[in-house]
Amino acid sequence: MILNLLVLPLAAGYYILTKSYKFKFRTQRLDRNSLFFETVICAVFILLGAFLLKSFVYDQFFTNNFKDSFKELNPLKSTPLSGMVGISFLLVVLITYLSNFLLNREQEIHAAIKAIGNEFELMISKAIKEEKLILLSLKNDKFYIGWVKEIPIPSQSNYLKIIPVFSGYRDKEKRLKFTSQYIEAYSLLIEDGKGSTFEDFNSDIVIPISEIITISFYDQEIYDILN
Repeated sequence: MILNLLVLPLAAGYYILTKSYKFKFRTQRLDRNSLFFETVICAVFILLGAFLLKSFVYDQFFTNNFKDSFKELNPLKSTPLSGMVGISFLLVVLITYLSNFLLNREQEIHAAIKAIGNEFELMISKAIKEEKLILLSLKNDKFYIGWVKEIPIPSQSNYLKIIPVFSGYRDKEKRLKFTSQYIEAYSLLIEDGKGSTFEDFNSDIVIPISEIITISFYDQEIYDILN
């Protein structure tokens, strides 16, 4: 029965690794074997933390009357260490919930990309943080220039959402041929009082990442010099 209690710290380890913003965006890249290994390590630390809390807090500062009353609430009171293991599980769930409330989800995604992201994700992260325009070239020779609207979650999102500024296609020599200038439309709508920012016009475009063949930052001055 005591060995069965190991399910709780393993469940707690899995819960915090997959639900906490601090860890989930990194662990999403792990395969099953690696995730299991990380879960076991996390469970060991959870058990160690529970033992330290019991030894240096619960045993030292709580009265015997409180301990007896608390023990009566434990449905597995006849099983040694069941109270410690059960409370450790509940504490991990509570800590995960509270940490997610305090942490900034987008910042944690940026941190995960900085730690484990590929070149595409690193460029998208930089484009968002520095508000840079990006140039996306697609497999069908169409291109979009715009601002990234949302950062894709590593290994989970297969789409990229942008606020378009220009679009067009590449000719036979792969030069950019502009066909649409969204920024002029945005400016006119803002002047007419129909919005205050580009995000007010619901012009977002969602592009499958699998359709993107190249991505780069776009600087109009550099483009004018080269062309």
